Amino acid sequence: MKVHSYNNKVNLNNLPYLDLGIDLDLDKLKYECNRVLKFAGTQDYKSSFFLARKKYKKAWSGVSLWGSNGDLFSDFTEGEHEGRLLKTTLESHMPYTYSIIEKIYGNSPKSRVRLMRIRPGKSLLWHSHVQEHNQPLNIITVQIPIIVPKGFEYCVVDWREFKWYKRYWKPERFKTLERFELDEGNAYYFNSYHYHNVYNNHKSTKRLSLMLYLDLNNKFVQSVIRKSLKI
Repeated sequence: MKVHSYNNKVNLNNLPYLDLGIDLDLDKLKYECNRVLKFAGTQDYKSSFFLARKKYKKAWSGVSLWGSNGDLFSDFTEGEHEGRLLKTTLESHMPYTYSIIEKIYGNSPKSRVRLMRIRPGKSLLWHSHVQEHNQPLNIITVQIPIIVPKGFEYCVVDWREFKWYKRYWKPERFKTLERFELDEGNAYYFNSYHYHNVYNNHKSTKRLSLMLYLDLNNKFVQSVIRKSLKI
């Protein structure tokens, strides 16, 4: 498989995550997100995979800021989505959040942008956007954690170690496991090339994160990555 290397020194696919070094105002993000969630609400994620369907519905929900046909809840499943990608009606209620989205994309093409919640005590299944869900190799996942409960974990496992029967394995069973926490109010490249999972170990607080995708073929995005790698 093709990998993304910089100066023949750093292979982006080998990094579990990378702080992109983008200046954000966490208080403004929290204020706008909490406000829109009160009136817009969220919709449960509807997985197209039988084994994940019930678990994801109980664990994962969200609302779109950029979605197919500008719909709030049209893109909450895997795979391709029909319709033109447009801003949703949340733009008028979240001017600061949308300004941050524009800042991160620069002149690169937009993608789906969603606020995603993980409920207390829940996790997802081990999965890879690239290995299983046809995410192109030039597309990378970006996470902006907004509310991160104490003990919330992100976990990444090398794709070569994963097998289908390990879908429900606990993190500690993997030899190549990297587990970490991400700070609220920072924008991160998150490795969705390898298999990954998230675990909300808190008893009462939902994790809230802004999720979007960047195109590594774009020169602006390349400059962001190089700056964050300090090369």
